[in-house]
Amino acid sequence: MNYIYLTAFAVALFVSFATTPIAKWLAKKFDVIDKPDGRKIHLRIMPRWGGISIYLGFITGILCLYFFPRFQTLLAFRHKVFVNNELEGILSIDKQLTGILVGGTVIFILGLFDDKKSVPPVVKFLIQIIVALSVISYGVNISGLNLPFFRNYLNFPLLLSQIITIFWLIGFMNTINLIDGLDGLASGVVAIAASTFLIVAILQSDTKIILFSKQLKLAAILCAALAGACLGFLYHNFHPAKIFMGDSGSQFLGFMLGAISVIGTLKTTAVVALFIPITVVALPVLDVAFSILRRFRSKKNIMAADKEHFHHRLLNIGWTHKEIVLLIYVITFVLSFCAILLTVFNGKV
Repeated sequence: MNYIYLTAFAVALFVSFATTPIAKWLAKKFDVIDKPDGRKIHLRIMPRWGGISIYLGFITGILCLYFFPRFQTLLAFRHKVFVNNELEGILSIDKQLTGILVGGTVIFILGLFDDKKSVPPVVKFLIQIIVALSVISYGVNISGLNLPFFRNYLNFPLLLSQIITIFWLIGFMNTINLIDGLDGLASGVVAIAASTFLIVAILQSDTKIILFSKQLKLAAILCAALAGACLGFLYHNFHPAKIFMGDSGSQFLGFMLGAISVIGTLKTTAVVALFIPITVVALPVLDVAFSILRRFRSKKNIMAADKEHFHHRLLNIGWTHKEIVLLIYVITFVLSFCAILLTVFNGKV
């Protein structure tokens, strides 16, 4: 499977890199620009449809794999799901991939509109819920975990499984969206996270549970394409940025990370699976959590933007733009290394 991972990564990287100037031109043509104001760091007008190149890179990286017989064999896998000895349905890898691609596309389009003309938070949130529910219908859900003191895999009731999955996906979408405040920050962090998920998925993919093995291989492929798309865009987005990814990019990246972790890292039969994706994005998650708490205590809209994030505070005490981004990269690398160690020392699936 290694050549499939490499192909997805290389194609996504090249397409994302090559189409970013086109995305920049489109943003200027349709007046999708980010203007400086009191709460923003940049000092000049910036095009903000960079999500177009990320999306095109990712999708192209996946679609080109349909020429590989081994990828088609993976997608052809079917698994019968039984509940109380009764056939509940048939789970297929190609259906899960379709659900993820469709869901990601809807989120990407939502982001395009949000970048052009701000979408009300309530409408955005409702669409995110609908997308999460639709993805669940394609078999992308957190069905259960192997918790301590339970001998067998603990399957969640359907309603609980849906609620957990919805919160998981929405949480990832909004976390990446909220940390997109410095040049190259979100794209770099997601590239590191996707690379980490790729390594974790490969380490776990030889599990004896065939369904989990197939899902982990699909997750690894998606990770490779996502990492390539982020790195291709990062060349244009690192400080001083020539273009911003906008909500079309940040929400798409967040959705993909969330969906990948659902079919990938969360498929381990150890409770430590919960900590793998959370550990990788621990810094942005904590930053967002403290931001929400801070706004709640000051009776402000929890979705409102401000200049009190972790990176803003460092800027205020004299750190440079590049120094802050590189520091967060290093922290994310360290946390990612810890996640990989968690996988290794707790055994494979």
